Amino acid sequence: MIKKLFNIARVLVAVGLCYYLLRKIDIRASFDIMKQVNIWFFVLSIGLFFVFLLICNWRWQILLDAREMRFSFGYLLKVYFVSWFFNNILPTTVGGDVLRIAYTVKNDPVTGKPRRSAALAVTLVDRFIGFIGLFFFACIASGLLYLAKSGKNQYLWFIIIGLFVLLVILLAMFSDRVHRIFSWIFTRIKFFNLGDKFERSYQEIKDFRNVKMQLVYSFLLSLLVQVSLALVWFACAIGISVKTSVLYYFLYIPVIGVITMIPVTIGGLGLRENLFVSLFSAHGMTTAQAGAISLLYLIVNLIFALIGGIMFLFIKKETKKLVEGGIQ
Repeated sequence: MIKKLFNIARVLVAVGLCYYLLRKIDIRASFDIMKQVNIWFFVLSIGLFFVFLLICNWRWQILLDAREMRFSFGYLLKVYFVSWFFNNILPTTVGGDVLRIAYTVKNDPVTGKPRRSAALAVTLVDRFIGFIGLFFFACIASGLLYLAKSGKNQYLWFIIIGLFVLLVILLAMFSDRVHRIFSWIFTRIKFFNLGDKFERSYQEIKDFRNVKMQLVYSFLLSLLVQVSLALVWFACAIGISVKTSVLYYFLYIPVIGVITMIPVTIGGLGLRENLFVSLFSAHGMTTAQAGAISLLYLIVNLIFALIGGIMFLFIKKETKKLVEGGIQ
């Protein structure tokens, strides 16, 4: 019942935010602007979004390989598309990350037991490195804007503090001393053997300190993730002849990404569009233009989410074959 109420609340918040957005912008003017979009730039935005997903998938595969959990790039890409569908379409608390964990559980070659803790650790580290890359990238963009003196940098200190906190947490995650503290806590959690499960997951996360180069590669790919995603929005803007410095996209798109990760709506729907209009209308865009760009991005996003929904119909059969073949 609580889950159902929470999902209903998320839908209502998303609908409310969309309604507020439509009230704030001239929706007719936004649609008129969208009709004039350069089709080639719109296709470019779709291509850039696909590149964004490919890089995300590549980063995930590197981390899986580092923990001796090898899957083909194509299989992981299908799983990633499915997770994107769940993150952006369904009003459920079972997010795409849970699916990524479920579809990458391998059996231990020695014990034969499923390595669920390893799959969980990989997904958590993938998320965390993505966060670090996001804040680091936004910090660079904010610094460039500061040097160019082309706008206010009210988010600079927020980004620097956020990056510092993430780095401290990362160091703590790999610390034996911190691990001993948490192990003492875990031993006292007996409910459903959760303490043992937490301990195994923590150990799997800590083992990533033995694969430093893979962590470096993942971090660099996280920067490319932010570049590609910002360029998707930028291509949508250029497609309707809106010229705003790409540095603002490098700064604000990561900020929007952080805020929309708060699970108050379905995939950030409504919240993302309102934030974009609010942030970019202060930099030479009309609210109608900003609304048109956010709606174009929404269309691009939904295209890939729906592709993920179609792939979900077939991914179970492929996973079953992997299991029967002894690969999974």
